[in-house]
Amino acid sequence: MTRRKTRRRRRTRPAQRRSQVWVYLLLGTVSVVAVVAVVYVASSWSATPPSAAPVSTAPQGVPGDPAGEIPHPEVPRIPLAEARAVYDSGTALFVDVRSREEYESARISAAISLPLADLEAGYQGLPRDAEIIAY
Repeated sequence: MTRRKTRRRRRTRPAQRRSQVWVYLLLGTVSVVAVVAVVYVASSWSATPPSAAPVSTAPQGVPGDPAGEIPHPEVPRIPLAEARAVYDSGTALFVDVRSREEYESARISAAISLPLADLEAGYQGLPRDAEIIAY
């Protein structure tokens, strides 16, 4: 009877197994990120060109607010250029209705502070004959 030589499997060391696990984890993570990126890019591409996008024909409440998100669209608004001209001429009173902290951090130099919370009680002190621009 002859004895066969059997090869023993070489056992991997724990450090080798750990490095193999990290390689597989890294490859799996990169694969998942690549798939997510491809799906995101594919979903963000539109089948129609931007010029063919539907345009809303509903009346807009306030110029510069196409989504209609500005509250109280019935309140008259003036363009920035017109407000600047009125400010330069000194014919209007600017009222800052933001909080005191916001007023202190940045404001129009000639503006007075009258926070919205105090507006109902404090508006009587404003001159009745002046043009008032609230911001």
